[in-house]
Amino acid sequence: MEGCRLPVAVILAGALAVAICACTSPPIRVEPIALTTIGLPQEVTQTTLLPDRLSTEPPTASLVTIAPDGAGTDDDAAASENPSGASATTAPVRLGSAAVPHPEGVVLDGEGLGIVTFGMNVTAALRRLTDALGQPIADSGWTDAFGIYGACPGSRLRGVEWPGVLVLFGNAEDGYQYRDADDEHFMAWRLGWIGPDPYLLRTSGDIGVGSTRGDVAEAYPAATFGPAAAGVPPSVVIEADLGELRGVFDESGTLRTLEAGVACDTG
Repeated sequence: MEGCRLPVAVILAGALAVAICACTSPPIRVEPIALTTIGLPQEVTQTTLLPDRLSTEPPTASLVTIAPDGAGTDDDAAASENPSGASATTAPVRLGSAAVPHPEGVVLDGEGLGIVTFGMNVTAALRRLTDALGQPIADSGWTDAFGIYGACPGSRLRGVEWPGVLVLFGNAEDGYQYRDADDEHFMAWRLGWIGPDPYLLRTSGDIGVGSTRGDVAEAYPAATFGPAAAGVPPSVVIEADLGELRGVFDESGTLRTLEAGVACDTG
């Protein structure tokens, strides 16, 4: 068996050769992988946290631009200037100025708001209302008749808001006589749906949002009062000199909302 043994020198020489090879082989380098933000804007540099609650600030709306007085105040002329009733708009903005109480000529009735009557051309109605109430704070533009204002008759709807006051334009088959080329016209108003009424608008019987049940009964003895039911607040239907008004009371018996014109299903 001794003849099979390798000399110690040979073994040491082989080990040294393996060590030299290992030391002279090029090392494996792992390059660091740079993180990228492909598809993200350069200004995104940190995590953005969502707010812990939704904001109660009303949504932005488009500024409604109404022609000044004297620029075609006749209803028929207004219809020919803008047969679709669409108003000019600028960048989205929320407007609002102090409302003047009891604006001249604006009266709550079942046929409109005194200075504007149901069926009136959109452009003419907006001009008159803006003269009396100031610049609107919101305008939905023409949308589907089924939307944030409820399920309304017709195929198109436009809601224009002033503080506490909402007016609706549409193309419903509501029987009103005045129609423009696209059948779009003033068809309803709502008071108190979007907050308190700073204009303090009133009927000819001095009834408005904030009036009590007793006030309504005294001013309109023929008014029909509906009792509260499951999920339905107490209500009233007022047969005024000019058409029908509908109202809802709060728990204290104070008139919370009032409306007239084409009704939309908001249930």
